[in-house]
Amino acid sequence: MWEDRPLVVARISAEASASAHLDDVCRWLIERQSNPVRLNVDAVPALGQDSWLTLAPPITAPRAVLCAVWLLEDIVAGGCLLAGQLRFVAHPTDTRIRMSFGGRSALVLRYGMLRGWADHAARQLLEAIAESIEGRPNLAHAEIAS
Repeated sequence: MWEDRPLVVARISAEASASAHLDDVCRWLIERQSNPVRLNVDAVPALGQDSWLTLAPPITAPRAVLCAVWLLEDIVAGGCLLAGQLRFVAHPTDTRIRMSFGGRSALVLRYGMLRGWADHAARQLLEAIAESIEGRPNLAHAEIAS
């Protein structure tokens, strides 16, 4: 039977910037759409575990890209750690893009995490994504699943 207890869900938001063009962002999102990315615990240490990043097809506009994202405990069994949307917005004259994540997580209740933990994990996720898009070699902890 279903348990009659309310589910507490934490609202998450985070922002970061990256040195990339929206073309690079779209290419990165499309390449990883059919192959979830395995993130080692070093990529998002606030989670304290490995995870899998799955992406929906991107929606594009002249200066922006939007994409739904799920961070899963296990690619086969599921177990959603974070879910939401990634936004990439280009400045009209600057070469940097602004990245943001907005979403939700039920982990606050499940693991008893403190307020602000989910925002910190989302910031770390954005940093890992930015490093991967920029092609920095120090993102060796992200592997594409086969």
